[in-house]
Amino acid sequence: MPALTKHKEAVMRLVKEATEHIPDSRPADLSPTELIPEVPEWHGFEHELWRIGEEVRRVINEKTALRTHHEIYARFLEIAQNRSGMRGRQSWILLFAYKPCGSWAREIARLIPDPDIEGHVISALYKMKAPGFSKEVFPYQDSKVTWIRKEAKRYLEFDQTQNKPLLDNP
Repeated sequence: MPALTKHKEAVMRLVKEATEHIPDSRPADLSPTELIPEVPEWHGFEHELWRIGEEVRRVINEKTALRTHHEIYARFLEIAQNRSGMRGRQSWILLFAYKPCGSWAREIARLIPDPDIEGHVISALYKMKAPGFSKEVFPYQDSKVTWIRKEAKRYLEFDQTQNKPLLDNP
């Protein structure tokens, strides 16, 4: 069996496993964590979903040709868009954080207002070098969460360099 097919089949098995962990509807948040009272504990399925996304990332990093495989990424997007997956979807968003995934930028940017994944979406847009989403990212430069604020500023600086008008030669 060719290596790419073997890797694709492994990814598709992991996608199936991940979808089996997502509840039919979004459960209520758990009690807050001890260290950060404004952040609730994670449900067990969130941990599993996140872990499976990381397994997929390892396979994708081994066979980078899979980053352009539309069928696989369409399945990743389905998981990323399913709000019942809560924060477990973070690792699935980061699967789009590569330049070859730029064709998915519009779909990923639509997920920015989701508080479970907003920072990861902004980071993915930056890493895929997807210009044109400053309007969506702009409000997050004032986020209370330091790393999200930094990611937003980094994206906005990048996007500004992409949209500079060309100067006429004298």
